[in-house]
Amino acid sequence: MLGGSFWISFLRNGLSAGLIITIFMLLEHPAASLRKTVGRCILFCLLVTTGFSFWYLFDSENFIRFAGMLSIPIVGIFCILISRDGLYLLLYKLTLGFYLLTVTIFCGIDSSRLWFRGSIWADIVVRIALAAVIVFIFATKVRKSFLDGVDYLREEMDWFSAVTLLLSVLIAALVAFWPGSHDFSILHIGRTAILLFMTGLIQYMVFDLYLHRGKEKRRRAEHELLEMNEQLIRHQLELIERVREETKGSRRKRICENETVDRILSTYEGWAEKENIQADICVRMAGDTTVSDGDLAAVLANIFENAIYSCLKSGQPVMRIRLSVVQKTKKLAILCRNTCSSDIRMRDGVLEMGTGSEPGVSLVTKIVSFYQGEADFSVENGVFTTRILLNIPEHTQRTP
Repeated sequence: MLGGSFWISFLRNGLSAGLIITIFMLLEHPAASLRKTVGRCILFCLLVTTGFSFWYLFDSENFIRFAGMLSIPIVGIFCILISRDGLYLLLYKLTLGFYLLTVTIFCGIDSSRLWFRGSIWADIVVRIALAAVIVFIFATKVRKSFLDGVDYLREEMDWFSAVTLLLSVLIAALVAFWPGSHDFSILHIGRTAILLFMTGLIQYMVFDLYLHRGKEKRRRAEHELLEMNEQLIRHQLELIERVREETKGSRRKRICENETVDRILSTYEGWAEKENIQADICVRMAGDTTVSDGDLAAVLANIFENAIYSCLKSGQPVMRIRLSVVQKTKKLAILCRNTCSSDIRMRDGVLEMGTGSEPGVSLVTKIVSFYQGEADFSVENGVFTTRILLNIPEHTQRTP
């Protein structure tokens, strides 16, 4: 657009590729280690920059006409390979990076032509300064708020959001990059500036809309869990009171430093002993955790209660429950193996108890989903196995 040598093109292309990849990485939790990902990004930028610069050297006319649009699929494929996010969220980050690149190119070229008589170096300096400001703002202001809401976006963004973003950015890019429409005039600069502003507004509105939708959906799910928890807690309080009356005066060894976990497991251990069920319990977790007490109580109570019912229905002379609760970094793993009958039934991977416990199993499934965890149930050789994995949030998500 303003011309220049091979090395000028190399510098411009490097700035462009570096800006898109930097913005993408600031909003990304890479699939591989950070060191490997950064190395791959640097290598990719060098290869793309070199390739595009040689294209400019040998065919500058077509380079100017098509390079901007061709960079979208090339960079997009690379970002797909290094990202662990879904397609829609990945497209949002790509279109955001490409939009910011479009803004820097527009400001660099038209600032140079408007105030510096089309100076190549003025164009480059403006691009570098604007890119530095953008990266600084994203690193210090935008990144944290984006990553805090990325779970909501990951759940809610769909094809409509992706199409909206792609069309808006493509329209803006066509105006900014297509040489035939890039006449130098105040009117053209004004039209392009307004178009870029509207595109940026669409980017923000999509982000805000889907973030709000995600939070509202999570709030409704949370409210539903709290209602189910309330019903379950009433049942648990009745059971706890009954077991305490039956075991009054006896001293029990503390199972866990976490008060909620200790009370739940102690209560159900007493019930199991009363039913002549051998209960082996192993707990290794911190006294405090950001998983809410209500959710912990619901999961553990349901797992233990279903295990007891399963043992009693088995008809086996020796009944056993082995339960372990282990916390490692940001994961909480719960494993329960218990005696069960040979004709046990499964439906959609969930145990059918036939004892009115199905709502509790449904509650456990909802809690696991809320913490973006995993639940697995299996039967083998008369032993029923329950595996629960919860992702421990950095901050408390709700109070019980």
